[in-house]
Amino acid sequence: MPTEMVFVVFNSSIEDEMLEALREAGMDCFTKIPGLHGQGSCSEPRLDSHVWPGTNIAYLIAVQSEERERILEAIRKMKGIHREEGVSAFVFPLTHIV
Repeated sequence: MPTEMVFVVFNSSIEDEMLEALREAGMDCFTKIPGLHGQGSCSEPRLDSHVWPGTNIAYLIAVQSEERERILEAIRKMKGIHREEGVSAFVFPLTHIV
């Protein structure tokens, strides 16, 4: 049973690469949240406007603790390749699954 949730947010322009990297790291199940707007500390705002074009995507990935590091390493690799695209990940404990 999964014990943690990895929440990864990234520029929609790199989705194909991100999906491939995460699948290679062992991800088989996830929830996608498309069309997100926002601004991080490492990238320009993505507000889907004429001034700040583009959107972000988030994946929610429920993992067991032993899977977490493989997933995070794939995200770190993508963050290194796409420094200007604003790749970020957060890990939360899962206390209940219904």
